[in-house]
Amino acid sequence: MDVAVEVFALLANPVRVKMILAIRDIEVSANHLADIVDLPIDQTSHELDRLESPGIVSRQRRESGDFYLSTGVHAGALAEAAIFHAEHQQQERIRAGSPTSNSRPN
Repeated sequence: MDVAVEVFALLANPVRVKMILAIRDIEVSANHLADIVDLPIDQTSHELDRLESPGIVSRQRRESGDFYLSTGVHAGALAEAAIFHAEHQQQERIRAGSPTSNSRPN
């Protein structure tokens, strides 16, 4: 269960979610990924290291730089499910005439 909690904690960051979604099907260089998530390369590399440590992404070192790929479908599927759930909840609130904030009633 500790690993699951670690994965959810890593997915609680919008930049890391963007990264995972960007590399779920294709290998992407760290520099290109920095452009995708609009971060400096050093910060992008730091976030990628955090994702690599528990095995969410893998790194291939090449002469042209480091390339990253999601190690499986699970993290990407979790990210997609969370996004789908959030969008569904927002649509339900709009349909019900409720505010679109994420606050919950007491």
